[in-house]
Amino acid sequence: MMWRDPSKTIAAVVCCAGLLTIFAVTARRASLGKCATGDETIGLLGAWVQTHDGDFRCNPEDPPLIKFIAVAGTDKTKLPIQEQGALWDLVPSEMIAQCKVAYQALYRTPGVDADALLNAARLRMIGLAVLLGVIIGWWAWRLAGAGAAVVAAGLFSLDPNFLAHSPLLKNDMPMTLALVAVMAAAWLIGERATFWRWAALSLLLGVALTMKFSGVLCVGMIALALGLRALMGRPWQVLRWTARTRGGRLAAAAALWAGAVLIGWASIWASYGFRFSISGQRHQPFDRAAICNIVADREDLLAHGLPRNYTPAQLAQWRPSWQPSVVARTVLWTYDHRLLPEGWLFGFLYTYETSLFRDAFLCGMYSQRGWWYYFPAAFVFKTPMATLAGLVLAAGWWLWRGRKLERCDRWAVCAAAVGPVIYMAVAMAGHLNLGLRHVLEVYPFLFIFAAVMAARAWRAAPRSTVVIVAALLAGLAVETAAAFPDYIPFFNAACGGARGGLRLLGDSNLSWGQDLPLLGRWQREHPEHPVYLIYFGAADPLYYGIKDFRSVFDSTLPDPRLPRPPGSVLALDATTLQGTYQLDRQRPELKRLREQKPIAVIGGSIYLYPY
Repeated sequence: MMWRDPSKTIAAVVCCAGLLTIFAVTARRASLGKCATGDETIGLLGAWVQTHDGDFRCNPEDPPLIKFIAVAGTDKTKLPIQEQGALWDLVPSEMIAQCKVAYQALYRTPGVDADALLNAARLRMIGLAVLLGVIIGWWAWRLAGAGAAVVAAGLFSLDPNFLAHSPLLKNDMPMTLALVAVMAAAWLIGERATFWRWAALSLLLGVALTMKFSGVLCVGMIALALGLRALMGRPWQVLRWTARTRGGRLAAAAALWAGAVLIGWASIWASYGFRFSISGQRHQPFDRAAICNIVADREDLLAHGLPRNYTPAQLAQWRPSWQPSVVARTVLWTYDHRLLPEGWLFGFLYTYETSLFRDAFLCGMYSQRGWWYYFPAAFVFKTPMATLAGLVLAAGWWLWRGRKLERCDRWAVCAAAVGPVIYMAVAMAGHLNLGLRHVLEVYPFLFIFAAVMAARAWRAAPRSTVVIVAALLAGLAVETAAAFPDYIPFFNAACGGARGGLRLLGDSNLSWGQDLPLLGRWQREHPEHPVYLIYFGAADPLYYGIKDFRSVFDSTLPDPRLPRPPGSVLALDATTLQGTYQLDRQRPELKRLREQKPIAVIGGSIYLYPY
């Protein structure tokens, strides 16, 4: 597949461009019928306030870069926000306050078109996803030729998980872009370290650090990758100097890494306007005492075995003896010495405390600590069958024929493996088991691996390889097209699709509050069935014509003894139906509902039952 004929090279470029165009159009069309997911309302609020007012108090769990990209150049008057009062003062320290401010601004303010604002931001996210596809294809091309680029671009462009999450105003896909770009730059530096390649790596590290807090992992990934390059036997061209000894190569790696980290540190400051304060003109520092109390309570609960029936009095009793973790101590020490902006530090600390434990659902089980195998299981459930088959064939080919690597191959393998291995290992060791979106970063490297193996197999058996690759890509296209436009609840055919996914995974794997417009349409088409909605999401059901509902702030089950009109329908989103965030006593009733046949399933995520 390493085509040297110019006409075939042009054909490969056209194929890649066509695949990425299909991706962009499909992602856009699928997202237009979906409302804001659980995190997008506060994401849009945070993006608006920081861009137009220089205020970083909203949505601190996400660093600023992606939010600047989402709304740069927009008209401030399109989204009036009440930036005063008791509720606004609670925004820096209370997530519910942020949600309520966003709710009021987007859905309860006359003249505001919430969907139009969101869809404009989503279009920019799709542009970043296309850039990710370009880098995936380019890297595969550099490693194994034009044919590999087409295969890699096809695996990415037809993947339902990227079609689901690429349009969203969330930093999962952008962080994937940043990680792939960082490791690609590290690979180029390992080939030959020029000034411009080092500058690109440094700036891309800054992008990762200001895109998502897991970008901190890139600091270690770069160090490990460059360290491995230094330990390899072949000489290393660094600027105008050729490092021939191991000590010289290690010194060069350390210098390149230190310089990149320094640029990354400066990039964090630049993203906050070189300002320590989290707020703008009316300085309101982040409530250090409040966030410390939250972290103390979470760490104390973890230390006491996560008791289910704890009381505020117990938390207050434990708090004076709290011994902060290394992470908490480091963040607070950095804050005291003002080494990083206040917004970044407390966003990091907030993200840390929310990741200590969280209610999760897996195959009918509930846990607050999660499972080490959660992400491998999610990968098997939500990766299309054709992609899984392709990865198995690629791994088999590598084990059979591809293990003997040349020196240049060994470095390429190291550079491409360090990022996904570390990212996946950290995710598996953590306790935040909310969705496959948290490990999307692994997929591009697998796409490149499969494409490179396909290119090498083509050299040995051209006809068979072409037939197999074409069949797998066709199967992938069919499975993905069948799921359109409901890509968030995608589960592969072996799992039974979205309906089968109800018994396997929840939260952003299945129902993230995205299908209110479809439910509103169903209610208009069936006016004889009053709808009572219990909803896990952040958009306003009333905005879509759904009048009777309980939101994520009050997701208790309705009392069956209450009077209700004939023909009433109980609408439950899949995450609520699974009982992930419900009380233990409510779960048996939800299990009984899951065993019944629903009247209808809306968008693969909202289940309707007689009420």
